Amino acid sequence: MSLSCRGRLLRVLTPCLFSLLTSRPALACAVCFGSPDSSLTQGARAGILILLGVVATVLTGIVAVTLFWVRRARMLEAEEAPGPTEGQRARA
Repeated sequence: MSLSCRGRLLRVLTPCLFSLLTSRPALACAVCFGSPDSSLTQGARAGILILLGVVATVLTGIVAVTLFWVRRARMLEAEEAPGPTEGQRARA
């Protein structure tokens, strides 16, 4: 390692090491800390329930369309299925 490369590395690592050694622990907010009576927690809970409702509605729509397509494909397949030909009827 050359001297200039070591100097650059030292210039980068020194502030990083200093900030890690002098940092204080972060204090969590009411939502992260888990205060159930906080309005932030109640709002986050309501938002999660609304998003779950949206996801459930979209998935229900996808299932409904899929079932509709399956029934329609079966109906069209039954209409297009050829009946027995005259030769097949005569043999039976």
